[in-house]
Amino acid sequence: MRTFCFTLLLAIVFPCALHGEDLIPGIVTFDPPPFLNGGTSGRGSDDLFSGTGEVRQYSAADNDIRTSQRRLHVNVRAVGFSIGDGKVVTYHQLDDKALRGWMQAVMDSNRNATNIARVADAKVGGQPALVASYQVAQWAWPKEPGALFPIEVYWVRIQTNRVVEIELIADTPKHLETLRPCLGNFSIKRKDG
Repeated sequence: MRTFCFTLLLAIVFPCALHGEDLIPGIVTFDPPPFLNGGTSGRGSDDLFSGTGEVRQYSAADNDIRTSQRRLHVNVRAVGFSIGDGKVVTYHQLDDKALRGWMQAVMDSNRNATNIARVADAKVGGQPALVASYQVAQWAWPKEPGALFPIEVYWVRIQTNRVVEIELIADTPKHLETLRPCLGNFSIKRKDG
């Protein structure tokens, strides 16, 4: 009985400790809804010179290349840096306006993107975030070759020069809409430094 009461007390006081995936220990937790499968782990530094590292990818359980696609990607991205002579990385302080500009530049530099929206304010897991959207033509999509897949990208600052990047990707705006509620399932804490 004493063990049960103690367990119940822990569940009430620390509910997030009992569910969710600790994507970045102590900083980012995600409690995926039942329709998302996978949780395949990424590589810590996929492209050292882009500053982006894949953390985790999720796919909808009902994904079928003939009918529908819904994916959610979680990345960590370094921002406000430059690479100089001798491949020396220099970090610069970014205020909120500069971070918005950096995100817009990243979105604008995507050579496959079309219909790129301006960066706007958003919320992810109750934290302030930035969001931008664009579309990418999927020429190999059997359902409709050349279909424009809508993509939304969210940035939440976790350190001075580091953001969590969440990408929502779907084959239709209707399917993208089903991914947006997942943003409330994130718990993100800023760690200064």
